Amino acid sequence: MRILLLLRGSAGCGKTTWIAQNGLKPYTLSADDIRLLCQSPVLQVDGTENISQSNDKAVWKILFSILEIRMQRGDFTVIDATNSKTSEMTRYREMCSTYRYRIYCVDFTDIPIEEVKRRNAGREPLKQVSEEIIERMYSRFATQKVPSGIKVIRPDELDTIWLKLFDLSHYKRIHHIGDIHGCNTALQKYLEDNGGIKEDEMYIFVGDYIDRGVENAEVLQFLLSVMNRKNVLLLEGNHERWLWLWANDCQGRSMEFETVTRGALERARLSKKDVRQLYRKFGQCAYYRYGENIYLVTHAGLSTLPENLSFVTTEQMIKGVGDYNDFEKVADAFYDTTPGNCYQIHGHRNTKQLPVMVNDRVFNLEGQVEYGGCLRCVQVDGEGIHTVEVRNDVYRLPEFGIQQEEQVSSVEETVAALRQNRYVLEKKFGNLSSFNYSDQAFYDRAWDEQTVRARGLYIDTVNWKVAARAYNKFFNINERAETRFDMLQHRLRFPVNVYVKENGFLGIVSCHPYEDDLLIASKSTIDGQFAGWLKEMLHSTVSAEKLEEMKRYLKEQDVSFVFECVDMEHDPHIIEYPESSLYLLDIIENRMEFTRYEYEAMCHIADRFGLRPKEKACEIAGWPEFFDWYGEVLEEDYEYKGRKIEGFVIEDSAGFMTKLKLRYYQFWKFMRGVARETLRRGYIRRTSALATPEANEFYAWLKTKREQGDAESLPKDICSLRRMFYNGQ
Repeated sequence: MRILLLLRGSAGCGKTTWIAQNGLKPYTLSADDIRLLCQSPVLQVDGTENISQSNDKAVWKILFSILEIRMQRGDFTVIDATNSKTSEMTRYREMCSTYRYRIYCVDFTDIPIEEVKRRNAGREPLKQVSEEIIERMYSRFATQKVPSGIKVIRPDELDTIWLKLFDLSHYKRIHHIGDIHGCNTALQKYLEDNGGIKEDEMYIFVGDYIDRGVENAEVLQFLLSVMNRKNVLLLEGNHERWLWLWANDCQGRSMEFETVTRGALERARLSKKDVRQLYRKFGQCAYYRYGENIYLVTHAGLSTLPENLSFVTTEQMIKGVGDYNDFEKVADAFYDTTPGNCYQIHGHRNTKQLPVMVNDRVFNLEGQVEYGGCLRCVQVDGEGIHTVEVRNDVYRLPEFGIQQEEQVSSVEETVAALRQNRYVLEKKFGNLSSFNYSDQAFYDRAWDEQTVRARGLYIDTVNWKVAARAYNKFFNINERAETRFDMLQHRLRFPVNVYVKENGFLGIVSCHPYEDDLLIASKSTIDGQFAGWLKEMLHSTVSAEKLEEMKRYLKEQDVSFVFECVDMEHDPHIIEYPESSLYLLDIIENRMEFTRYEYEAMCHIADRFGLRPKEKACEIAGWPEFFDWYGEVLEEDYEYKGRKIEGFVIEDSAGFMTKLKLRYYQFWKFMRGVARETLRRGYIRRTSALATPEANEFYAWLKTKREQGDAESLPKDICSLRRMFYNGQ
């Protein structure tokens, strides 16, 4: 928690011993420890060794730099130094004001100087100081006082600073109000339904008062009106930091706050001074007894109830223990590690959309109120624990960028826009042009309506007609804002279908508009080697008679067949297959707007022409099931039906698509780059990226092969190299 302890006393007075006796070493910054990091012990003229103070400018710069890092997280911290100067302690006090710390001075200066000299003589030689230094310290203690605002305690009064359990049993009821996120209407409905704020009842708000909702100013105005009530406790959430920055005329990194919330607060003419006072009221946790039960309330949830909550960093109370998606594990750990009369209530994270009661003793108050969900509340009274949910009807849905709604234009307008976009490349084949985003678009992440559409798009620029097409560009989970895993719970429309993503190159087959033949293409060309390999695979898979029938079908229906081409002879990728195969991914209409056949209809057509359709892995009915599936397939040793695969394509009921690459694929894709660089140069520049034993063993194997002169004879593809490595060749 936000507590800073300054130890004040001469060298030899027992500060370090006191730290050890009270178990404070893990939380302590010691000037002497930093001195020893900067310089080894130095010899003195009498032959003894001592800790040098010649680097003190650097020492104190390092100490204050580390202290600021700790304060940004809200770590409990002890400063083991003499703190003999008023100016030094004033600097600490100013930092505590900035970071909202409580500051104490543990005073050792009442120990008689002769006793300190005696103790100093008994210390190990390295830590002894001259009596002259001790005398100088005591003269400072007499003249330089502890600044106001720093509470002085004796060494035996340490217990007075800790957060202690307080008793709220005298209240008729305790209200715990979950993440509000700018949803004042739902908040006021809850309060009105419960008779308003009553003097004999306690109200604990768990934080995240602003952002995403449409009534941010109204929520803050309400909080300002109740913040000084003794029966109201406002906890700090992770979104409140943007409020603090705004109130201090700073700009934060939150796009939501800067583009939406800030404007609402300024239009409402909220006083920044009042908001600063409100922010200083925010607490870090509530830890209380009600009857026979004990309750811990934080914004984000802890995995246990430590013996001393003051040692827990404020950041973990606000952001939670573990990763964002670990909240269920954290709840289970709390249940397993605490007595049966201990309960936890928190908000912040609920990516699985679990009910309020996560288990018998953990309650989650994050209900997506800002997206039309519920304001969640928990009431504690003499009859037990009660959960209440208030549906919010005043909200805006999140915006999902370019994939939210495709803007349909005429072919002429689309081609004009594509040609004006510097990230789109056009290749001409007579009257046909292919449009594809450039490599630079990928590197710059320059995704807009044109670059997303320019992916395997072939246009007849005489008749202004789509001649062949593939998918619009779609993105991996966590690659963009709209595909962030935590946002998918709002984005996906269930049920969703999950398809196996095979590992090859994209191929497109349509009917050529100017020739009595098939138009066979890769993403960008009809005359490259990939198009040629697709043609070979197509002719080896489908009979000549069926190819003629396919050509007629493609022309009559005006559609494109989109394939995943797994070519183990010419173009093996990351996943090894026993043989080359064509997979029909989709049948897409040759129109500017993206329209395709239903999966069952596509499978029927595939069977008609002897083609293998993509495999449907599963259908997922709702978000909790999706959450569990996602965690399962991302396990290190996951296999789909006993085989390694690249990943999955996820398609929701509204046509939204995203994809998930699995760990095995990602690992060996990275190692493919390692192999190329090692065999060419003999080493890689960033060996720190080799984070697993297998990565290091494979790298060592590659280096050995190159040193033995085998690099030229080795296969170039990662599948063959991996097979040789596993076989010990």
